[in-house]
Amino acid sequence: MLEHPAPHPDLDNDPGNGLDHGLDYGLRPEAVPFTVIGIDFGGTKTEIALADPHGAVLARERIPTLADRGPEQALARAGEAAARLVRTSRESFGAPVAAHAAVAPGIVQADRILLTPNLPGWERIALASRLAEELKADSVSVANDVRAGALAELRFGALRDADPGVYVSLGTGIAAALTVGGRVLAGAHHAAGEIGYMNPGDSPADAVAAGRAPLEEAVAGKGLGERAAELLGLPVTAEELFRSELPAARELVDETLTLLATALANLTVFVDPERIVLGGGMMASADVILPRLTELITAATPFPPEVRAARFLKDASLHGAVALALDGLAPGAPAALPAVTTLPDLPDLPTLPATTRPGATR
Repeated sequence: MLEHPAPHPDLDNDPGNGLDHGLDYGLRPEAVPFTVIGIDFGGTKTEIALADPHGAVLARERIPTLADRGPEQALARAGEAAARLVRTSRESFGAPVAAHAAVAPGIVQADRILLTPNLPGWERIALASRLAEELKADSVSVANDVRAGALAELRFGALRDADPGVYVSLGTGIAAALTVGGRVLAGAHHAAGEIGYMNPGDSPADAVAAGRAPLEEAVAGKGLGERAAELLGLPVTAEELFRSELPAARELVDETLTLLATALANLTVFVDPERIVLGGGMMASADVILPRLTELITAATPFPPEVRAARFLKDASLHGAVALALDGLAPGAPAALPAVTTLPDLPDLPTLPATTRPGATR
């Protein structure tokens, strides 16, 4: 735990992932009128952040989720970590915690979480009410982790001045989110943007009913790594595949990006977004991914959007949980993602290039 308002070495000093507004809380702790807490539950780790009214992270904790031990122990330990950050807020900044929010993978509904294989047992958890009990809070706003990542980009990052906008998370899996009029679209079943279930054209019509996610299997990190290993005859990660000079590897990369571009082009024709931003672990290969996607989407659509890297290539969901907590401060705002407010203007963010230079993805 960070007991003092020092910048986190992996987050707050990173112009691609942190929110450093030049505020020196060590000298002016009275500058923090209140704080919020955001929690990001993942299949491997859970992160808890204490943030100021502008979304700048003041302190955070990272704990293992231990997903195989069930949800109750994970919620309890996240509550203990949050309690430590409440003390940090009070003792280091003299500030009360005004709101809490949490995000998780899957379809986060009021009384359950669906389609979350990385968190077994969570389908029986009413996350908002259960966390409110654990945190001793009046309410806790909850949302899907990818749509929360889109909210972070909308509030603080690469979608701030784009309407409509599309956020795509490329990692072990793939999902997207649509931002319109300053809001993140949740959908009738809180499932908007689950593009991993799209059929790229060569999968059976009943693939989803059979428990498959066809586009995710074809283009996301886990499925891509498996395909690459089968093709090349040795274990290989998605990042290693993108760096390989082998002709077979390059062919697979281009095939993968063509499938992804086709899906995003179809989405573009339907939505007409001003900008598509991409984040997630696969963006370690942004120098390969962005130029090719831009080329293919431009050729396939009448009004091509700008395609660029997200601001938060790491920790997007954690920043999204912070943004969700801040939005929950609005009078009468329900504990759901669509209820958002406009925050005070933040200092101007650096302009990001439409494509990312090699080595500029950190």
